[in-house]
Amino acid sequence: MPIGRAVSTWQAAADVVAVQTRLAQAGMGMAQAAMAGATRCETLRHYPRADVIDRANGSQFYYHAHGSRRCPPNEHGHFHLFARNLAGEASFSHLAALSLDAQGWPLRWFCTNRWVTGEHWLPAAQLIEALAGFQPRTTGRLAPVAQWLAAMVHLYADGLAALLRRRDRLMAGRLAHMPAETLFEDRRLDVITETQVALPARLQQLAGLARH
Repeated sequence: MPIGRAVSTWQAAADVVAVQTRLAQAGMGMAQAAMAGATRCETLRHYPRADVIDRANGSQFYYHAHGSRRCPPNEHGHFHLFARNLAGEASFSHLAALSLDAQGWPLRWFCTNRWVTGEHWLPAAQLIEALAGFQPRTTGRLAPVAQWLAAMVHLYADGLAALLRRRDRLMAGRLAHMPAETLFEDRRLDVITETQVALPARLQQLAGLARH
């Protein structure tokens, strides 16, 4: 692992732990913090209502909840993360989604079909390049949530890149048998690729690298 990359990965891990520790000391988990003060998570409502959009660096995210046949039974809700302006002004492209349980622990990263968010679909290579720029900054109660998400993206950068490449391979296979517009708007296909998240194990892995 290159030294520069390793140091920044450890910093991301430290940020993840620091944010979750501060929230725990305040008596809340990440899922509660993501709801921006709301006491109940209404189906499909965005938290915050107008999303967090950092126009300076083109990062955007929101949290919400809804059912899906691919949804883990213990999922409370999930974040959708976007990069803006990659395909022209005011465009937004989906980088990945991250689901949480009710205590705020991450469960899985996943990639969705175009219709799910109404995104401007871009190839994996362009989205992978944009991952490093996902650094949303905001003020108020969602500031630590933004910091945590940026750190999680960095912490899982390699896994997210693999997830996006696999998304493209699976979609390419389907596109060989149906028109693009039919596939991208197929309501039977919401989650294309997913990977489980075991945050304690990831942090333990980094701790082991640090000891060596």
